[in-house]
Amino acid sequence: MKMAFKQGFTVAAMSACMLVGSNTFADDAWLKSAGLGSYAPAKQDWAAIEKAAKAEGKVVIYSVSSRIAKLAPKFKEKYGIEVEGYDIPSDLQLEKFRREHKAGVHSVDVLYNAEAPLLLNEALPDKLVWNFVPDNIAGELSASEKEPLLVQRHSSRVVYYNTALNPDGPPIDSLWDLTREEWKGRTLLPSPLEDGLSANFMQTILLNSDAMEAAYKDEFGKDVEYSKAVLKAVKKNPLIEKPTASMEWLHRFLNNEPVFQGSTTKIFKNVGDVKQDKPPLGITTFSKMRKNKKDVYAAEPIYSLKPAFGVSYPTSLMVADMAPHPNAAKLLIRYMMEEGFKPWDEPGDYAARAPVEARQVKDYGLPAFNDLGLIPLDPDQVYNSKYGFLALYLSLN
Repeated sequence: MKMAFKQGFTVAAMSACMLVGSNTFADDAWLKSAGLGSYAPAKQDWAAIEKAAKAEGKVVIYSVSSRIAKLAPKFKEKYGIEVEGYDIPSDLQLEKFRREHKAGVHSVDVLYNAEAPLLLNEALPDKLVWNFVPDNIAGELSASEKEPLLVQRHSSRVVYYNTALNPDGPPIDSLWDLTREEWKGRTLLPSPLEDGLSANFMQTILLNSDAMEAAYKDEFGKDVEYSKAVLKAVKKNPLIEKPTASMEWLHRFLNNEPVFQGSTTKIFKNVGDVKQDKPPLGITTFSKMRKNKKDVYAAEPIYSLKPAFGVSYPTSLMVADMAPHPNAAKLLIRYMMEEGFKPWDEPGDYAARAPVEARQVKDYGLPAFNDLGLIPLDPDQVYNSKYGFLALYLSLN
């Protein structure tokens, strides 16, 4: 059967924030048959899992990354199991899955997803997804990479600049530079209203206001002066106690007319195009470095950016509740943690497995993940402040 790889549809990301429900899903018979949750065996029998997976013959995955298409042929070649992959952004992926599950449509086996706030505050407690950690790689992961969900890699959103047209180095050194007149209409990023990860990036900046206040003083040599628009927005929003430096940054940034583009790859290419006179800056995924091409694209992140290099977030693998092919799901998850990690073995994508990350740091000449100066996304804080953020964003935009 021919593999199916389909691009996810686009709707406002905030629709995914409205999926909170009190329904708790779990079929005990399925859970017992799948060997998950409280029925997970003390020791994983991989010979039995592989045999059952081959009998199932197929595995369906909703993937946040289009690179799943590169993995599928290799997996089928090794195990004879077809991978049916759907490239869908994380927030929309969860919305689609929840609606299907509620309607009794159980067709997906694995979720490959980076929307930690929704996963940990909705999907996992609602028992829509189940954690599965292959025992053969468990010792190479930290505790937080095994629970509450298995982390395959660490990703991040960072600021890129054109290296070919800035031979002396980055043209900015602070996030506050993005509010200056010279960058008006020259910063590219996905819209926070259409891209959940972009919203999470913005929220994380807002949640780290002390650092933004210190960066303001470094940049301008004085305390933050709040705009009338910020003071008005705070007064009208009962979820906000007082104005902060991060709110002021958001207001000035939005007033500086950033350009919203849906594709993170397109953002990278528009920044890195060597045949332009006035290159923009772009907020996109760290791993886009792989798109550099001699005499065509030349861009890299601004590692020394203040107050932080960017915002990091985990990308996780999990078994979907009521998965029709649970053994194939387990086998695919193990494969994606091992040799199947290859499509994501790129500069800027850091493997959760410690030995793999150590080899990446050596091969790619990059700092270790924990040395990058990234602000880690806080899933609970981002989830609990989502409505306040959206209200503030809309009032300031």
